[in-house]
Amino acid sequence: MAKEVFYFSHDSNARNDPKILSMRCDYGMEGYAMYFMIVECLREEETYKLELNNNTCRALAMQMHCKVDAIQKFIDDCINVYDLFASDGDEFWSSSLLKRMEKMHDIRDKRKRAAAKRWDSDANGMQMHSKSNAKGKQTDANKKEKEKESIYIRAQDLSMTKTEYEKLTDMYGKRNVDDKIEYAKNYRKLKNYKSLYRTLNNWLKKDGKEQGPKGIPKDNPRPSGRREENLLEILRAREEERKQHEQSAGS
Repeated sequence: MAKEVFYFSHDSNARNDPKILSMRCDYGMEGYAMYFMIVECLREEETYKLELNNNTCRALAMQMHCKVDAIQKFIDDCINVYDLFASDGDEFWSSSLLKRMEKMHDIRDKRKRAAAKRWDSDANGMQMHSKSNAKGKQTDANKKEKEKESIYIRAQDLSMTKTEYEKLTDMYGKRNVDDKIEYAKNYRKLKNYKSLYRTLNNWLKKDGKEQGPKGIPKDNPRPSGRREENLLEILRAREEERKQHEQSAGS
C-alpha cells in the first residue's frame, strides 16, 4: 500500500486544543495516545469512519493492549463528553479528520486536472509542431522535387527548363542551340552569368542564328566569324577566275 494512503495533516499544537486538554485532564498522556491511534485507524478506512460496535472495540483493545470496556468507555466519552468524535449510533468519526481529508482530496483533484490540462496542451503542441515539421519537410521535398523536374539542361552551375529550351530551338534551331550549350559547358566565364536561357539567347542572337516561324533562316542574316571568312574566300576565288578569263580572251 502506498505511503500517501496513510497521510493526514496533524496540527503541531493539537495537544493544546481545549477538547484535547479536557480529555487529557481525565486520561492523561495515555488518553492522548489512544485518541490519535483511533484517528489513525479512522484514516485507514475508505469512508474515514468506524462501526460503533463490540468488534471494533475489541480490535482497538487488541492493538492498544488494554481492556475492551476501557476502549468502549473512552470512545463514549470522546463522543459525548469531549466532543472529539461524532456518531450516528451505527458509526463514529472525527469531524476534524473529515474536513482535513476533504481539503486534501480537493487539492489532489485540482492538481490532477491541472496536470491533465498541461499534458493535453503539451501533447497538442507537440502534435501541431510535429505536423508543422512534417508539412515543412514535405513542402521542402516537393519544392526540391519540382525544381529537379524543371531542370532540363544544365551547364556548369546554370540550368534551363524544357520550356526555355524549346523556345530557343524554335527561334534558332536545335543544332545551333545544342552547339551553344556545349560551348557554355566549357566556357570559363559562365560563372559570371545568372541565366542560361538569357545567355544562350543573347549569344545566338549575336551570331544571327534567328529563324523564321517554321525554322527557315531569315533573309540576309548578318554573317559573322567563320561564315564571313568563307564568303571572302569565295569572292576572291571568283575574282581570280574572272581575271584569268579576261587574260585568256585578250591573248
